Amino acid sequence: MAPPITREAPGPRGWPWIGSLPGFAHDPLRFWTRLAARHGAVARYRIGAESQFLISDPELIGRVLQQDNVRYYRGKYHQLLKSAFGEGLLTSNGESWAWQRRLLQPTFTKNRVAAWLDIVVSTTEARIATWNARVEAPPLDIAREMAGLVQEINAKILFGRTLPYASNEPLLAAVDTINRSLLRQVTREMVLGGVMNRLPLPDTRRYHQAVALLHQTVDRLIAHHRAHEGDDDAIMHGLAQAENAAEIPPSDLPLRDQLITLFLAGHETTACALAWTFYYLSEQPAWAETLGSEADAVLNGGAPTVAALAQLTQTQRVIDESLRLRPPIYGIGRRARTEDDLGGWRIPAESPVVVSPYVMHHHPAYWDHPEQFDPDRFTPSFASGRPRFSYFPFGGGPRTCIGIHLAMMELLTIIALVSRTFRLARPTDRRVEPRAWITLRPHPGVPVRLTRR
Repeated sequence: MAPPITREAPGPRGWPWIGSLPGFAHDPLRFWTRLAARHGAVARYRIGAESQFLISDPELIGRVLQQDNVRYYRGKYHQLLKSAFGEGLLTSNGESWAWQRRLLQPTFTKNRVAAWLDIVVSTTEARIATWNARVEAPPLDIAREMAGLVQEINAKILFGRTLPYASNEPLLAAVDTINRSLLRQVTREMVLGGVMNRLPLPDTRRYHQAVALLHQTVDRLIAHHRAHEGDDDAIMHGLAQAENAAEIPPSDLPLRDQLITLFLAGHETTACALAWTFYYLSEQPAWAETLGSEADAVLNGGAPTVAALAQLTQTQRVIDESLRLRPPIYGIGRRARTEDDLGGWRIPAESPVVVSPYVMHHHPAYWDHPEQFDPDRFTPSFASGRPRFSYFPFGGGPRTCIGIHLAMMELLTIIALVSRTFRLARPTDRRVEPRAWITLRPHPGVPVRLTRR
């Protein structure tokens, strides 16, 4: 029998009862970054009565997410997401998750995703056309524009149609509410065991109203698709066929859970990535001009094709650098099934374990001048020498983001089409800060002035 692991991970003592809650709740990005800098590869901190562990070594992160992933599962904090997402890929574990992943994986191969490029192009071009009246006008919030655009694109891809009536803005507001409220709920769960989450607080009521609107919207889209035998290329059509082939009892609920997960998670991450990329381009006119010139040369005034997207190498590097600096998914949580030894440090059974793309993407051991915007970090000669889990904006291991190919196609297409049409300049008096909700949002938005190229 192996001797017990006795080496305890270092970390701050924290305050009585609440531990490190004040620092974590105020700014989790700063808290985790300082924790890793002061305490190393495995650091322990306490929130309420429970110790949590931040892992900031690429090899150990690989163990948690990849090699030993069966020993680390999505725990009780992920269960809070079920009120919004249902029992989908984001919230499930074990055989339920594995079955869902097998069901969905064929839908998101590169070849399958390529069939939706025309939707991305036509929807983006229509949105860009509405901006002509905004040239030289007061600033436009490009973050809000990208949220609306991605929502429209994903609705067409998922359901084969745009959102019904004037539901776009109300649904965007509902998504904002869900994003803000879920992080508060997770924090309350850490300290008070979720007692406050069960009280009829104004924040909780707004959250449930937002979730109800999201579910009602998706239910209407499902009903419309079934009634009108919707687009055969829509993801919903393929999922319904796959569920029928698997002889799942007829019900809209499993289908709805999958579609809500894909709709909400796919919308949030891609819209945030676009907002941050345009933020950096508005700050970096030389790079913005480089991308505009590349789009001119590669697209030659035409619509993007799959082959053309592969030639947008400068655009790809800018996207990679934006995802490094501001990864939409800034923290990934797991819980240890049994006691484990990570790098010689004891991880007690059922302890929460956190790996943070944000922390690793800013780690000075792997990035020179980590706060500086430098897309040339992602030229092949520089990128080849870095450890796998020093950069992982889409996660890693079996739970790597299933929509990675769709997200990258949307990012390349939208950025190329905008870059060849407009120059974006940000007002110098508007400060934009990262706000760590469930995703990493630019706050209070990204106002830009448009001029035609």
